[in-house]
Amino acid sequence: MDAQRAKASPAACRPLAALLLAAPLLLSSCGRAPAARRVEPRVRAVLEAHGAPALPAPPPADSVPLLLVADAAPSAPAKRPPGAALPAPEAVVSAAVPFAPGALRDVRFIRLRDARGAAVPLRAKPLAVWPRDRSIRSALLVFGAALAPGERAIYTLDFSVPSPSSPSQRADRPALPAAPAPGLAQVPQPFQVPPAAVLDEALLPNPDGPIAAVLPPSWYAASLVSGPQLPAMDDRRFPGFEARIEGALARMTPAYDAYGVTCSAPYRTYYDGPHALYQRFLRNGDAARYRRARAEAVWYRQHELRFSPDRRLAVHVCERDDWSPAAPLSWPVLRRMLGQGMVDDYLLTGDPAAREAVLAMGEALRQNQAALTGGREDVLRVTERNMAWVMMTLSSYYALDPRPELLSTLRGLADRTVAWQRQGASGAFEHDLTRADPSECERGPRGGSPFMTALLVDALMDYHALTGDPRVREVVARAAGWLAERAITSDGRAFRYLWGCETDAYDDSGTADLNLLIVPVFGAAYALTREPRWIEVGDALADVGVKEMLVKEPKHWNQAMRAFGRYLGYRAALPGAASEWQRSAGR
Repeated sequence: MDAQRAKASPAACRPLAALLLAAPLLLSSCGRAPAARRVEPRVRAVLEAHGAPALPAPPPADSVPLLLVADAAPSAPAKRPPGAALPAPEAVVSAAVPFAPGALRDVRFIRLRDARGAAVPLRAKPLAVWPRDRSIRSALLVFGAALAPGERAIYTLDFSVPSPSSPSQRADRPALPAAPAPGLAQVPQPFQVPPAAVLDEALLPNPDGPIAAVLPPSWYAASLVSGPQLPAMDDRRFPGFEARIEGALARMTPAYDAYGVTCSAPYRTYYDGPHALYQRFLRNGDAARYRRARAEAVWYRQHELRFSPDRRLAVHVCERDDWSPAAPLSWPVLRRMLGQGMVDDYLLTGDPAAREAVLAMGEALRQNQAALTGGREDVLRVTERNMAWVMMTLSSYYALDPRPELLSTLRGLADRTVAWQRQGASGAFEHDLTRADPSECERGPRGGSPFMTALLVDALMDYHALTGDPRVREVVARAAGWLAERAITSDGRAFRYLWGCETDAYDDSGTADLNLLIVPVFGAAYALTREPRWIEVGDALADVGVKEMLVKEPKHWNQAMRAFGRYLGYRAALPGAASEWQRSAGR
């Protein structure tokens, strides 16, 4: 276990406005940092990477800058005659571009200009849709670019919908250019009207090519590609978090990537390392963080997943070799099947291996439902996190393959979760604490775990984003009320490690490092109810959590990073936070 006591259908134009709700952030991302703000050095590097000198003019409201960053030159460059220039070879560049619900319905509306304003031939295909309205959630774009080693360039993506006045330009029948000649080495003429993207369903990505393509963090935040986010450069409320989370990763000893595969704690990917590192990238938007998150996602698939011979099912390597869906997956394996990180990787790179992993893990869990819930005990209700990890992965599965039978499975989990909470009067998901781990509670037949509840709320919010199930509002609000009123320590600084344990009240603040994992529950409650009191409670506990951060190894780093960025995203909807964004853009 994890004892840590030692320490809402709008008009066509409205989705675009919703997508660019953070447009002031986008502009500030592409320009200099606000003069009145102290910017952390690593964040400043990102601001400079999106610097204004490379942009001839501010982007219009229906476009977004795309930053291209070529890998640095090798340490021993190839020999060439003195004075001879080394021409930059053209490389295939791929970018997975996420969109908010309702913002884009046809990838053929996307156009691309290079840093000089010249049109760039572009091929594209949808990667995933938002299940509720079938609008595009992420699109893969592939084009050619020639950059010298270490060079940067800012291209511009235009996704405006043509005027419906012309029959050939109606939204349901876009005008398409002739398909480009094979290859991507065409040189467009400057200032021509960019051709629309050519739909290519067989398109393959190049996520690890020599040129990375990234978007401003404000775009990622507005797209909701990995839940609510606030760009790190705009975190004025908790600047200590930004400095400490980055410093801890840089100074971790042994280094994060020095850890390997283990079936006992501490281990590298606990709390979903790929998801945590992608959250870090999305909040900063730079190529280096993209490369780091991408490497972790690939490492996880290569080292921690075991596929069935037909590759339709996948489980963690810590599961027994002879496992079949007729037997319930073990509890430790449930928390090692990382659907959120794998769906992040697919939506942000288009890598078909990431999609395969999501679908295979999801199918294993779907086929395992009867064994998990219908045996001697309901495994998903033994602890809140068992339900949480399963719901996260099945939500990721449904996000990429929104079939009715998958929705039925997800709703079944939601039904069980709602009924579970309603069986008690506290608002907790009550269960036998001793059953989960007698070493943590020798006697406690009815109790709850605040940090595991936070994981379950995170899963419910993933489910809610895909389905809009109205019951989630009441469940999350009740859980937040329980945390604030009954599961908090008597000094008001932390949460009890376990609530309801008869042999240990856990009434101390030794678990304050868990605050950053738990306060997103209050952010989710605010997002669903718009009651500011939840942010007041969350902020007070987050202040303590930032001060008491425990990020000495991957498990603890993932724990803080995967969760707290979402809390900042939830609280960014506060009226005061929005006005801060506006003031920042006006400086």
